[in-house]
Amino acid sequence: MRTTALRALIILGCVVSVSCGGGSDSTSPSPSPVTSAGGGGDAGSDIVRNTSQTTDSSFDDNDWEDVVETFNASGSGSGGHLRFNGQAGADYRQITISINSGGADGRLAVFAINRAQAYSPSSDGAVLWIDYSESSINQLSGTQYSAPAIRQNGKIYTLVPGGGAFATPEAAWTDHALTHLTQNDFRTLASATDHPDFSRNGSRIEIGFMRLQVGQGATKGGIDNYRLVLYRN
Repeated sequence: MRTTALRALIILGCVVSVSCGGGSDSTSPSPSPVTSAGGGGDAGSDIVRNTSQTTDSSFDDNDWEDVVETFNASGSGSGGHLRFNGQAGADYRQITISINSGGADGRLAVFAINRAQAYSPSSDGAVLWIDYSESSINQLSGTQYSAPAIRQNGKIYTLVPGGGAFATPEAAWTDHALTHLTQNDFRTLASATDHPDFSRNGSRIEIGFMRLQVGQGATKGGIDNYRLVLYRN
């Protein structure tokens, strides 16, 4: 909410669709950025013709679908729109997770998929790589991990701890970013070898983000200033 944003898919250079939505004001003073570098691909060998950018600083509940997945664990998770300290216009999304059984490596993820956004590689072009950024805050004990998420052919692909997903332990709003993520950086929660298809042969892609908890207990965290950019040819 530090910048006014479009809750829409914007194609820069070649306009496929444009739909403008509302932004909002800052939830807190801007923090110092905390940046994590992401995965594979060689930008020098790629020809970027257009980019597709999606941002959201309002997080209207009607725009987001929550999907919960578990791995060696059981529990619950949910997400919802809130206003930081009740401030008008200071909108963000809060994700709550609770794991009540499972081993130390048990995982529960809440995937938030944007209902209004979709990308078709066959008509819009192959996806070369993805850049992602957000602001996050920890509002309870424990730590959530965050990463971009995409859904294709009914499967949800993301990054996991140790594979690019970043921890969000900070008690103040903190910026995080991942850059140059290719299809091989994304995987399902259950399989490290199950990847999406970013080529022109790939089917429709829906986009969003993930919050993940590892091990029993409860966590609660916020996300703001969501931004995902697809670089395509």
